[in-house]
Amino acid sequence: MEYKLYTLVDITHTKQHRAEPGKEAARWKEQNFQTVLQTLGIRANISYDTDPGVSEVRGRVVGFDTDKIIRVWRLDFNTDRDNLYEDLSGNPVGHLTNDFMLVPYISGLDEDMEQKYAVFNPEDPGKNIVFFKK
Repeated sequence: MEYKLYTLVDITHTKQHRAEPGKEAARWKEQNFQTVLQTLGIRANISYDTDPGVSEVRGRVVGFDTDKIIRVWRLDFNTDRDNLYEDLSGNPVGHLTNDFMLVPYISGLDEDMEQKYAVFNPEDPGKNIVFFKK
């Protein structure tokens, strides 16, 4: 099954796995990326073909409550089973919403929008991550 997520959080896959002097920001971005992968992996074995990409889009186009042009990171991923994230109400990404609620991340990297708390929030108000089934 194919999914995509958009987030306001910098989840750049830098491959900087070690804490080294002068490479702290790259390490923190990688930690955010790993947090996303691990949270997605709670329910599924996931795979992805391309690293998260960053783009600037009008917020409402990708599910955020703003008409401003904002910087977002997008990750397309696949699961090993169909409809794995569908909840009892029929929401095809309902479990993702629950799984990501209040998962901490490292803020203050290359994000555009300042967040009140450094946790993923898939619900309004303050939504900073959205999910879609392709």
